Amino acid sequence: MAQPLFSIIIPTYGRAEYLAEAVDSVLAQTVEDFECLVVDDGSPEPVSLSTEDDRVRVLRREINGGPSTARNTGLAHARGRFVAFLDDDDLYLPVRLALALEGLARAPVAVCWTAFVGDVLEDDQAAGRRLEGDVAATILDGHVPAVGATALEREGTPGFDESLDFLEDVEWWRQLAGTHTVATVPRVGHLYRRHDGVRHRWVPTARPASNVAYLTQRAEYFAAHPRAAAFRWKRCGLLALEAGQRSLAREAFWRSLRAAPSARTAWHLVRSSLPPRPGGAGPSQATAVKT
Repeated sequence: MAQPLFSIIIPTYGRAEYLAEAVDSVLAQTVEDFECLVVDDGSPEPVSLSTEDDRVRVLRREINGGPSTARNTGLAHARGRFVAFLDDDDLYLPVRLALALEGLARAPVAVCWTAFVGDVLEDDQAAGRRLEGDVAATILDGHVPAVGATALEREGTPGFDESLDFLEDVEWWRQLAGTHTVATVPRVGHLYRRHDGVRHRWVPTARPASNVAYLTQRAEYFAAHPRAAAFRWKRCGLLALEAGQRSLAREAFWRSLRAAPSARTAWHLVRSSLPPRPGGAGPSQATAVKT
């Protein structure tokens, strides 16, 4: 078989209704030279797709390994010149791969922008982070691009850290930016879905704990990159606040301020010190962030 231009990897676990829409959004691409690898990560009911398009293949893992393991399985079977990713509950706009080619003409890694499903987009424009060239020193100073908004040459693509249930995208980007330059195409090609459906391994208190663990594991990196440390501690504080862990939130905001003073972070620190509002429980799964 001829090598496809793109390999699109979709890890999935028990979300058949969303998966079908995700695959349909891939099949609607204006760039048609691709293979779509659906990695069934040990779903209770094995994935069955109605499409007969031979560009779509299902790879079944018998034991659930998590998103990193599923993506790595897809990478091991990918044949395309370039690789892209899509979560099973997210969507591509039809121009997603066309935008990737535009960026890949300038750098080995291309990113587009992400919006939420249902957002009204004016001429496909939205605000987003612009990454250009060598971003190794600044990549963790803010939100990393969504994995689903990223495309890159398959050769040399780093694997995902299978020891991380969360922040695997952050660590992947940290490694990726250390060896690859980046080009941003400032248009939306990837859509993130907010929903109340199942989020496997999703536990509100796990996210702040994973941020603390990651900051500890990569202490040397964050010591050398105080703006990145400040951002990650602030994220930890916000997630802890949403999970009702106010003591951890205060500690995280203090650490963020010590790394890099910020009026916004100081405001969050004050907010975390106030009594919680009645009924102010943590976030629903519909509003939980992926990173």
